[in-house]
Amino acid sequence: MSTRRRCLVIHPGALGDLLLARPALTHLARLGFERVLAATPRLAALLAEADGIEATVGFEALRLHRLFVPDASATALEALTPYDAVVSWFGAGDATYRAHVARLGRPAVVARATPPPGLRRHASRHLLETLRPLGPCPAALLDARLTLGVGAQSRAAAWLAARGVAPGRAVVLHPGAGSPAKAWPGFAALARRIEVARLPVVVTAGPADGAAVARLAADGGVAENRIARDLPLPALAALAGAARAFVGNDSGPTHLAAAVGAPTLALFGPTDPVLWAPVGPRVRVLEGNGAGTTDPWEGLTVDQVDAALRDLLASNPLAVSPVA
Repeated sequence: MSTRRRCLVIHPGALGDLLLARPALTHLARLGFERVLAATPRLAALLAEADGIEATVGFEALRLHRLFVPDASATALEALTPYDAVVSWFGAGDATYRAHVARLGRPAVVARATPPPGLRRHASRHLLETLRPLGPCPAALLDARLTLGVGAQSRAAAWLAARGVAPGRAVVLHPGAGSPAKAWPGFAALARRIEVARLPVVVTAGPADGAAVARLAADGGVAENRIARDLPLPALAALAGAARAFVGNDSGPTHLAAAVGAPTLALFGPTDPVLWAPVGPRVRVLEGNGAGTTDPWEGLTVDQVDAALRDLLASNPLAVSPVA
């Protein structure tokens, strides 16, 4: 049985938001905590499988809604009492919730999961700074790369092999995003240029990416069998980790590619990379110059993305051959 202190970490955000919490989660481990994550089940399972946390608990099982009621019963805190510390990146805007958590009588943090409006501080740095009540924070973000299991890597290699693609050779594109406005419109043209360079293109697609993927398939000449649809997160992470390079919008899969150490080119339009850039050892960011206008992608041309991708490919030690 572990003798480390147990810290409950509550973060109900989406994939990209949770991945930006990785440096803070790593810091908690260095402070001596066993990390128990309450998050969306599939996201908590991903971090548990990739050695990002030690344990998970169902978010709904905590019944946190009871802590938003001023006259909450004495049992409302019982789901939090088994832990030596609590970090809640949830409920910070509600004074009643904050007051109830403070009644625990043990180290507790209740803070925003995102930087406050007007503060252009990267989300990962913001989350790390919220942990100051638990111990000194490091000056720089900690290396928090996700470690994939052998099984996930083997399945990704098999998926590629079935399509005649060797690991370390494909350029993986993720043209979708949580909002259509966050999707760069040049992926089809980029795919054609990659194929001309004689590099295989693989496309990843989630449930909400149908329109963007359909355009890429029709105009970019990507075959259906090279489109990986609705993969479980560990499989998606492994496929990104097997890429020679990954190109995506400000989206969860792009953050996931960066987290597993893939050479990642992240494209930003309406969102601010100062706050939301993916965190990883080999990340390059390009952004349009039309933020706040009707065309947030203004100025971000296919030529620019193509040139940045060539640089990324040239710097990748797994490169099979240079781009022609």
